[in-house]
Amino acid sequence: MSQSSQDHTSGISGRYAFALFELIQEEHDLNEIEKINNELSVIGNAISQSEEMLKIIQSPIYNAQEQFSAMKSVLELLNTSDTLTNFVGVLCQNRRLFVLPDVIISFRELLNNLKGKMTATVVVSSELNENQINKIKKVLADNYSQEVDVDLEIDEKILGGLIVKIGSKMIDSSLLTRLKLMQSNMSEV
Repeated sequence: MSQSSQDHTSGISGRYAFALFELIQEEHDLNEIEKINNELSVIGNAISQSEEMLKIIQSPIYNAQEQFSAMKSVLELLNTSDTLTNFVGVLCQNRRLFVLPDVIISFRELLNNLKGKMTATVVVSSELNENQINKIKKVLADNYSQEVDVDLEIDEKILGGLIVKIGSKMIDSSLLTRLKLMQSNMSEV
């Protein structure tokens, strides 16, 4: 197992993602793994867009049955596979539904690792055009000798530049960090 895969299979969410990944890999082909990954992405988007879902997932007030009942309704609306519905049931039963958003990220990383890809999170102060994103992908692919997917996050607080997070590494060339470093250096004088 590569270092990247180990980074994303540690902790509770990583272990659950790895168990789901292994189960699908043993019984199905790469297409089924990609199908489950797509379903997980849809669930992740639904969670991020619904405060109600986030509350159900994170709140200890709901018991396992209530969580599963709510999640099952959502999963049926999203037309997810039985495998994924059963997996969410296990998370609910084990009182670990709160890790689902991290499981989704870990599962995608495991799939990318299998396909020889990496995922980089790139934080910028404003939207980038397709050409800029492709240049970032190319530079990262050249440095890491494998294909890199880019997840773009917008954070106006960094003022300019970018922050790249890939695996356990972070490259911070944001204007905010440079200004803080300059301020620190000037206060030492």
